[in-house]
Amino acid sequence: MLASLIRDSIAPFVRECPPACGVVSITEVMVSDDLRIATVFVSALFDTDAAIAFLEEHRGQLHSSLARLQRKHIPELRFVADKRGEKGRRIEALLDDEDEPVT
Repeated sequence: MLASLIRDSIAPFVRECPPACGVVSITEVMVSDDLRIATVFVSALFDTDAAIAFLEEHRGQLHSSLARLQRKHIPELRFVADKRGEKGRRIEALLDDEDEPVT
């Protein structure tokens, strides 16, 4: 529940990422058991690092937007590049190599 509220609060800022990032997505939000830390997984079509840097620069505004949730504790935001798609493509490439006959 809280994770989806955080995602909804961050979404408008994601749309403001620089065009060099390409399409930016919040792939997942994980909130710690004590609700003090929210890890936001970010993916971008071209430059995920630039998208994360942009969100880091706007951390204060993001925190303010979370304050509207009227919670006792506002989670600290941590932004992480989501590498799952990249890992999946690597595994798929390795499996494709396995299918080639050995000569």
